[in-house]
Amino acid sequence: MIKKTFFLLLLIIFLSNISCSRYQEIWINFTNANCVNTVAIEGNYIWAGTAGGVVKWNINDGEYTKFTSADGLADNIVLSIAIDSAGNKWFGTSEGISLFDGTNWTTYTTDDGLADDYVSSIAIDSEGNIWFGTDRGVSSFDGVNWIVYDKSDGLANDEVSSIAIDSEGNKWFAYGFFGKGVSKFDGTNWTTYTESDGLANDYVSSIAIDSEGNKWFGTITRGIKCGVSKFDGKKWTTYTEFEGLTFEVVGAIAIDSEGNIWFGTERGVSKFDGTNWTTYTTDDGLASDVVSSIAIDSEGNKWFTHGYYGKGVGTSGYYGKGVSKFDGTNWTTYRTSDGLANSRISSIAIDSEGNKWFGTYGGVSKFDGVTWTTFIEPDGFVGDRVAYNIVYSINIDSEGNKWFARHGGGVSKFDGTTWTTYTTDDGLVYNFVNSIAIDSEGNKWFGTDRGGVSKFDGTNWTTYTTSEGLADDYVSSIAIDSEGIIWFGTDRGGVSKFDGTNWTTYTIDDGLADNNVNSIAIDSEGNKWFCTSGGVNKFDGTNWTTYTTDDGLADNNVDYIVIDQEGIKWFAYGYYGKGVSKFDGTNWTTYTESDGLVDNRVLSIAIDSEGNKWFGTRAGLSFLGDPATFQIN
Repeated sequence: MIKKTFFLLLLIIFLSNISCSRYQEIWINFTNANCVNTVAIEGNYIWAGTAGGVVKWNINDGEYTKFTSADGLADNIVLSIAIDSAGNKWFGTSEGISLFDGTNWTTYTTDDGLADDYVSSIAIDSEGNIWFGTDRGVSSFDGVNWIVYDKSDGLANDEVSSIAIDSEGNKWFAYGFFGKGVSKFDGTNWTTYTESDGLANDYVSSIAIDSEGNKWFGTITRGIKCGVSKFDGKKWTTYTEFEGLTFEVVGAIAIDSEGNIWFGTERGVSKFDGTNWTTYTTDDGLASDVVSSIAIDSEGNKWFTHGYYGKGVGTSGYYGKGVSKFDGTNWTTYRTSDGLANSRISSIAIDSEGNKWFGTYGGVSKFDGVTWTTFIEPDGFVGDRVAYNIVYSINIDSEGNKWFARHGGGVSKFDGTTWTTYTTDDGLVYNFVNSIAIDSEGNKWFGTDRGGVSKFDGTNWTTYTTSEGLADDYVSSIAIDSEGIIWFGTDRGGVSKFDGTNWTTYTIDDGLADNNVNSIAIDSEGNKWFCTSGGVNKFDGTNWTTYTTDDGLADNNVDYIVIDQEGIKWFAYGYYGKGVSKFDGTNWTTYTESDGLVDNRVLSIAIDSEGNKWFGTRAGLSFLGDPATFQIN
């Protein structure tokens, strides 16, 4: 009897351990690090700041190590890098500064003394002080003390996008898309130079200083006066396409040891030796004609990144081409092996075979549990604009066809072999499609952002707008209940219900928390859940229940909802960066970056047949669940 009891106890413990290990969820993050915004060089290593974290490349063998917020980085969108004399790396992100000493990470934010957490530029002076250009002025840090300079001190504009320091210790500040020229600070006095002084344009994105002390300023606004300006302290000289510059929107400047000036533009790279101009594009070996930054190593190799100019760094994935190296003869491209087309993931769908499909700001990625496959515009997306690779919504029909809603590119259908795209030329009411739903008869319903809703039965198109009864022509979400009733969430008009004949609209007057409805889900009991800008509503057909931050939501502006197999509701907060909240009907739990989420700006959620959660964010993909269900190469 004792032996039986003992063995029974062992069996219970064993089964309990199996159960615990099976349901123990862990976080795994995926990012695309090919959208490179900036680089810094340290011996045989290149440090790249990307829209998916930091990558350290070994120049000799091409091997790399990636660091993300899961390792200690303040944010995965990295805008600027500097390396100090002690070998410490300083990374400017959209959520503060991260210092990496090779082992430990330290983050500095406005709580520590930084002017603003969006840090677009970094420079280090001869005394070792670190200067940070932010959206709310410039911060200087000596390792202990912080000093903040803004317009009240002498800056022409608080939004500083570029910094350079000359041999005399003067600091030069540029303001990018925000204009106001360029400012010089000698430690006491401020001087600002604008078009009226001789600058080609007040929108200065980049600064470089040559060995003779000449300042070179690249401008980025297309217009009559733009290009590059050189200032020798007294005289201004401007260079444009007429002189030989490949394009007058200049995002980067660097100067090599021979005195050649290299300019990165949106149409390639120009080299100027003082007399002659030479242009390099993708035809020569450049990975992309869009060049956002340039660095030159001790051997004279030029390194070009292919990010994005200005504030929209999250969209830099349009140009996710990695880094180009040019040794004067040969070109080499460095890319990470990340499978995601882009780190900004706006939609997720899972097919009957368990494949995960991710709609991103750079195309579509498919993950079968082992292998990643990416589809971009040349693979079947019709159109000549990179924006068409932005995929807002994905749905899968009963035949396994995947339907993709695209930014300005209409709707694309993929049957596994062939792509078919539908636009306004075919019958779609508007080419900007936000949402897709498929009813039990196989009809596809497309919600657009200006034209209302289009229904497609495979042959015929039918359009519904406010004139038919739709609450608003901007349709952000669609859901279909078990009775076949279609529910439409709109931008300003509330929720519309359509039974095939009659329309009914619900607004704040009926009980809706807000008329801006971002997402809809329907639970197993037929309750409708509406995510709005003023909280979440549950509607049972008669009664309304509202949930807000007072109940447990992390924020009242909720962008997305999904319901898992156990009936638990998961809410995402998108651009408001509050992570993701779980509601089991009684208790609320919120997960953020501190728990393992790759980014707090969650744009999409999906739950697979194993109960694993997939969170698409603005800076990567997070998995919460059992990693044994797939492989990581």
